[in-house]
Amino acid sequence: MKTVSPHDLLRRLEVRQENAYEGRATAWINRDIVPLPPSRRTWGAWSFVGFWLLTGFNISGWTTASSLLGLGLNVWQAMISVIIGQLIVGFAVVANGFVGAEWHAGFPVYNRFVWGVFGSFFPLLMRILLSVVWYGVQLVFGGKSVKVVIGAIWPSFYTLRNTLPVNAGIELNDLIGILVFAFISFPLFLVPPEHFRKPFLCGSIIMTVAVFSIFVWALAKEGGGGPLLTHPSELSGVEALSGGSKLGWAMAYGVSSTIGSTSAGILNQSDFTRFAAYPSAQIISQLIIVPLSTVVIAFVGVIVTSCAAGFYPNDGLLWAPYDLLPVIQARGGPGARAACLFAGCAFVISQFGINIPGNAVSGGIDLAGLLPKYINIRRGAFITAVLGLAICPWKLLTGTSVFLTVLSSFSVFLGPLTGVMIADYLVVRRSKLLLTHLYMPQPASVYYFTYGVNFRAVVAWILGVWPLMPGFISAISPSPIGISEGWTRCYDLAWPMGFVVSASVHVLLSKAFPPAGLGEVDDEDVYGTFNEKVDGTNGYLDETASVEGSEKEKVPV
Repeated sequence: MKTVSPHDLLRRLEVRQENAYEGRATAWINRDIVPLPPSRRTWGAWSFVGFWLLTGFNISGWTTASSLLGLGLNVWQAMISVIIGQLIVGFAVVANGFVGAEWHAGFPVYNRFVWGVFGSFFPLLMRILLSVVWYGVQLVFGGKSVKVVIGAIWPSFYTLRNTLPVNAGIELNDLIGILVFAFISFPLFLVPPEHFRKPFLCGSIIMTVAVFSIFVWALAKEGGGGPLLTHPSELSGVEALSGGSKLGWAMAYGVSSTIGSTSAGILNQSDFTRFAAYPSAQIISQLIIVPLSTVVIAFVGVIVTSCAAGFYPNDGLLWAPYDLLPVIQARGGPGARAACLFAGCAFVISQFGINIPGNAVSGGIDLAGLLPKYINIRRGAFITAVLGLAICPWKLLTGTSVFLTVLSSFSVFLGPLTGVMIADYLVVRRSKLLLTHLYMPQPASVYYFTYGVNFRAVVAWILGVWPLMPGFISAISPSPIGISEGWTRCYDLAWPMGFVVSASVHVLLSKAFPPAGLGEVDDEDVYGTFNEKVDGTNGYLDETASVEGSEKEKVPV
């Protein structure tokens, strides 16, 4: 039997897809991280609307207000915090998406000109970690939605005997739901992101119908908005904040936490805007739909929960749809099972919508950026999914999990990261890039900086993070830590404060120590990014095409 040497094994594992630069995948480029040619840029404005409706109308968005009411806010104060936070998110998403929309490069390549060709591995590894963990968390929510679907078909599934040990941290029917959701997800990883347009639009329509059907039904059944609107403290068990600085800071924290819940998506927005058919496709659509989708689903979630507290007073606050729907099925009339089946299927679709592009594909793109010679988007998505299941995410969602607290506070690190990225591209570089230098790991590249690391980004990020660390450490500590009120206030403003400080420091350092290559662009369209010509060999031939006049191809919507 012939033995396979490690060298031969590695060669067999290499990504076989060709690219415009060297004709094969290398340690710095493959088909999935090369700037996209026009033929792969298929997302118009309505594609972004469908994307955000599907990813916004999900279980996490539905329960947004629950944590804010836990601060002592009433429903309207919580919604004001959500609205302000999501307006900021909308602008941040668009600002961080310009690189993808204009130069058609994703998050891994974006950070090469911000952090340096080697320094870019730091934000890349951080985003990969988040993709794995969030994939696992959303996998659990998807599994619970599958449980609702199975329970609507076979009600006995809800009372299935649990044969798992106590230390498993999960019941058998929940585990079955998770595994079913996971296995259905796997074939969907094979769909290239440029073909997501129609699934996004179809899924968003189904989810929108389901959400508003539940909303109208709840209002009609209760005959109003429910007791949570008038007596929030009695139901939530948290004393209301009557006014003053405590209320102001609680709302400020609510704004920051609302931004923080979307901070991972803001960070790698260029992974999706690179599929924009034309640069402006992402602007108006995302400025409107990003805040609107989250505000609407948060409002629907809190009103439906309030109504349910009125007509199911003995069941507590049923914040999550997968908790509410089984109660509706058990207490409802003849049509309740069919209604719960439809609603459960809609939430399963919404979880596919957030977990596949938002976590699996994002993780796949980032892993492709880390090891492009061996990993493409599909391989990376499968790796992300397997790791997301392997970490036993249901254990992370227990009320005593310190890791869950760390995860919810991760905007401490992501706000400064985003600030550095946006400031570098829009302010320091004035939206001008040398694409070819982004794939050159040698000192000849203007993005090599000092030993492959841009010290300006490093210093700016550290200075943005350090004021937030005392509050962060106090938040994750299992025992109380005495820190001054000032540090707590800094932590309450984690994402916006970290963003502003790091962005400002990065701009100042870049003014004091200007990096090379500012204002320069390539003389030739080496990758066929703007003028594509297919020759049957590598798909991108026109290496002498001008960059100017590049965005005039016919565009879809």
